[in-house]
Amino acid sequence: MEKSFDLNLYNQKVLRYEWDSFVFLIAEDIDFNYMFLAEALRKTRVQILWALNGQEAVNICKSGLDINLIITDIQMPVKDGITATSEIHALLPRMPIIAYTAYSYEGLKDRMLLAGARECLFKPFDARQLLIVIRKYLFIS
Repeated sequence: MEKSFDLNLYNQKVLRYEWDSFVFLIAEDIDFNYMFLAEALRKTRVQILWALNGQEAVNICKSGLDINLIITDIQMPVKDGITATSEIHALLPRMPIIAYTAYSYEGLKDRMLLAGARECLFKPFDARQLLIVIRKYLFIS
């Protein structure tokens, strides 16, 4: 028997940050930064996968796991966030990817958006700002 999908219930859960049915991939090589993101998402009860570099993020996406959203740092070892985002976007063009970085230089945001990111946040940002950006990509109209 096919499970029915209640769009109203889905959207209400998204609006209330009840994301226990979602899986997010965080690509971040620095423990402290990962812990900040995980703590910011804790109250949502989202399931989190952690990639320590861009290559791991690409490999996880190629594995076929059901991921709903990716949050990626731009500066990472092995494969940077721009390259990883581009490869993931080619593989999964509808995947919402939110990039962030502590570094800001002319054209960086444009490069990330061209690579396939939907948003590019610059540190410092707070947990609420992150949740609002994420919610925008989970909401179905």
